[in-house]
Amino acid sequence: MKKLIVVLAASLLIFSVSEAQMFKYGIKAGVGFSSLKIEDITGITGPSGAYDLVTGDGVMGYHVGLQTRIKIAMLLIQPELYFNAGGGTIEQIQAGGATEVLNVNFSRIDVPVLVGVKLGPLRINAGPVGSFVLKETNDLTQIQPDYTIFTSAMTWGFQAGLGVDISKLSLDARYEGSLSKLGETLNVGGQPFTLDARPSQWIISLGIWF
Repeated sequence: MKKLIVVLAASLLIFSVSEAQMFKYGIKAGVGFSSLKIEDITGITGPSGAYDLVTGDGVMGYHVGLQTRIKIAMLLIQPELYFNAGGGTIEQIQAGGATEVLNVNFSRIDVPVLVGVKLGPLRINAGPVGSFVLKETNDLTQIQPDYTIFTSAMTWGFQAGLGVDISKLSLDARYEGSLSKLGETLNVGGQPFTLDARPSQWIISLGIWF
C-alpha cells in the first residue's frame, strides 16, 4: 500500500512538472514603430491648389496583453492577445513645396499565433496575426469627409522575429507585415487610389512568465 502511494505521488509530481513545462502563461508589454503605405497620389487639385499625397514617417505606439506558450517536442506554439495602439502619417505636399503631415491613429486587438524553435536561450518564431480595429482617428477627413482607412472586419498579417528567454523574463523583437496587397480605395479628386489598410511595424516586447 505504501509503495502504491509512493508511485501515485511520484506520478502526480512527474505529471505536474511535465504539464508545467508544456504550457505556461504570462503578461507582456512593449512599443511598436508602425507606418502606413499608400500609392503615391500626385497632381490633385484642391481648394488651396495642386498637391501630392505620399507615404509619411512612422510613429511610435505601444501594446499590452497576454502571452501563452505550448511546448510540443522541439516546437514552441505561442498564442497571444494584446491591445495595440499605433498609426502612421501621410504627407500632403503642396505645389509650392509646403508640407502638411496628416496623422492616422488606431487602437486594435491583435491575436498572433507564432510557431518557433528554441536554440539555447534564443528563439526563432513566425506566424499569422489577426487584428480587429476598435477605434480610428485620422486627418484625411480634410480630403474626403467621414473617410476611414481601417475596416471593422478582421484583417490578417504576419509576424516574424527573434526572442530571448532569461529565467521568467522574455524579450522579443519582431517585424509585422500585411498578408494582403494594397487594396483599400481612397477617392481623391474623383480618382481612386489604393492604400494598405494594415500598417507594417517593428515590435519590441518584454514579457513575464508566471
